[in-house]
Amino acid sequence: MTTGRPKWIPDELACRKAREMASRGLTVKQIADCLGVSDATVYERQKEFPEFLEAIKRGRSEGINQVTNKLFEKAVDGDNTCMIFYLKTRDRESWGDQYVEPVKEIPPIQILVDPDAINKAAE
Repeated sequence: MTTGRPKWIPDELACRKAREMASRGLTVKQIADCLGVSDATVYERQKEFPEFLEAIKRGRSEGINQVTNKLFEKAVDGDNTCMIFYLKTRDRESWGDQYVEPVKEIPPIQILVDPDAINKAAE
């Protein structure tokens, strides 16, 4: 007979909490700490309970959506920093930082030719 903590099952309240925390950018480790379980348990329960996985995924998407909307609003309102950031991330070809590979100088080499080899080639 084994004893210990009972298996943690994510109920509706845990799913709501996980969704809210994920929407605020918390990591799986941080969500697990707040729920009182290990991060390994959170990963395992996401595999076992699709509604728990979906709650975390939806929360992440909601958080990204909120921040993206605020960034866009500030960019459109004329905040130069937001405008630059938005363009650098959304139109990288035109606005992204261009990385130029530094030119590497090839070190000089010395070529030694065997005089006997030249004479044999001429024959």
